[in-house]
Amino acid sequence: MQKNRRRIAFLAFAMYFLTGAACIVVGSSLPHLVELYQVPLDKVVLLGSAYAFGRVLTVYVTGRLVERLGPLKVLAAGVILIALFLLGIPTLQYYYAGLFFAFLGGVGMGAQDTVCPVLLSIVYPRHYDGSLSAGQALFGLGSFATPFLVGVMLAGKLPFYYSYYCLLIVPVIMLGCIPFVRLQKESGEVGGEEKVQPLYTKHRVVAYGAIIFLCAAYCAAVSTLGLYISSFAEDLGVSRSNAAFMLTVYNIGSVAGSFAFVFVLKRIKAQTVLMFNQLFAFIVILAALFINMVAFYFIGVFLAGLFLGVLFSVIVAIATRIGYQHISVAGSFVATAGGISDIITPMVTGFLVGRVGIGFSFRYALIMVALGGLAAVILRLSTTERMPAVKNNKTSGGGN
Repeated sequence: MQKNRRRIAFLAFAMYFLTGAACIVVGSSLPHLVELYQVPLDKVVLLGSAYAFGRVLTVYVTGRLVERLGPLKVLAAGVILIALFLLGIPTLQYYYAGLFFAFLGGVGMGAQDTVCPVLLSIVYPRHYDGSLSAGQALFGLGSFATPFLVGVMLAGKLPFYYSYYCLLIVPVIMLGCIPFVRLQKESGEVGGEEKVQPLYTKHRVVAYGAIIFLCAAYCAAVSTLGLYISSFAEDLGVSRSNAAFMLTVYNIGSVAGSFAFVFVLKRIKAQTVLMFNQLFAFIVILAALFINMVAFYFIGVFLAGLFLGVLFSVIVAIATRIGYQHISVAGSFVATAGGISDIITPMVTGFLVGRVGIGFSFRYALIMVALGGLAAVILRLSTTERMPAVKNNKTSGGGN
């Protein structure tokens, strides 16, 4: 039984790592893909859009399939699709085929959004919030893995896309492990409904609305920081290499925060972490803008990453605890809201930065963090750990 649970945990964390590595494939090798496909940069970036659309358009269906077919079958399908993405992008070397495989990769990522919370609810019922934070940390490590492997291949005078083939080791191991995993229905391990501690809503519509708005605002903030930190630093007069390092510092903070909050979430409620982390992130970004010195920007982006990096997993934890009877579907709603925000944010920020200047990017992120913090307060006020009493001695949970 213990070995089975370890295998379940391995599959969940490996999926986080794999999707973290896959989602940055296009961005980490953009100039090389331009040469590979012999098409302009503005066309190659559409591979990233195809990946995002694949996730957003299918993740709700994926969530429903988890309930009908079971987590393991959907996980296996998702792993296969991501493997096809990693294999197909460099092998066929045809642009429109690349778009197709990128879309498949996005569809595969939907398995992480819907299956992993279910699997972690089985293995870590008492530390569910913290386990999702650990998953977020593995996602961050995966995001480091791809550019690192690309750099290794180039340093060794090898084609950059050999890094994609190296990453295929992960899905191969996962597919080899899946047949040895069992989810026992009689022990409550299918869907995890009996395992996750429910979070109840005082005002269900308000709570769900706050989650959707919060997720959109949060994803807009972190997408903006990820997109513009390097350019913002160069605009300050920082050298190109140090500007790239500023983005690395932000990512290091995100991963470090995700690991640290595995332990914090054992002692502090997720709703509280959600509020105060955004408050602290708002303060450090505002302080960096006010002081307006390069050294303080480095400190500010590290601390911003430290507080913000974990919050997507916290939002997933809260949403799936509210929707504890349909964890995979609740996870799909969060992924959809975040995915739509990720698609819209570059368009909005690109328009604003083009007219106001690159310096506005940090202010835009600050506004989004503030809006997310407001939504977090509303969410905290509209949820409770105990089932609220209702008229006629009837009670209701937050999952239906």
